[in-house]
Amino acid sequence: MSQRSLISCSLLFLLVAITASVSAQPPDRPMRGAGPMNAVSFLKQALEEAGATALSSDQETQIQALIDSIRQTLMSQEPDAGLQAALSAYQEAVLSGNLTGAKSAAATLAAKETQNSQARLEEQANWIIQLMALLTPDQLNKLIAKFETAGTFRIFAGLTGRMGGRGFPGGPGAGPMMGRRPRE
Repeated sequence: MSQRSLISCSLLFLLVAITASVSAQPPDRPMRGAGPMNAVSFLKQALEEAGATALSSDQETQIQALIDSIRQTLMSQEPDAGLQAALSAYQEAVLSGNLTGAKSAAATLAAKETQNSQARLEEQANWIIQLMALLTPDQLNKLIAKFETAGTFRIFAGLTGRMGGRGFPGGPGAGPMMGRRPRE
């Protein structure tokens, strides 16, 4: 097979794979990361599935304003210089073969990640509590009854843009600086 044929086949395979993944997206679910309006749509759909009353236009406006505020805050956050310095020190110690220095730097890096993770979790809790306050008790209770505690938490965490793990900068398993926006 010629190189040109191989490239053509590879491009065709890539096109089919992309088409298949796009068409696999359920039509009744908003696409992930497609914008703030989809977050409200996702909540509206969850409420409908739970058999709860629909959001009032006032609730929608307030929720959208809170989500916009949260996302603006997330977008404006700069990477933590202390975390970057700790990561650099760790990497340098490892690459120079200095096990004692690597252990010391690892302890510093882990402590810094713990501090940052706690701050982000506290921030997330604040936002979720604000979102819950915008729902009626009936809406909230029906969401919890339908999706249970963990599912309802994931709905709210998704609205705030903080899911945990990969994509939640510094979340469990994310490693240092995962999900951070590069400096411009």
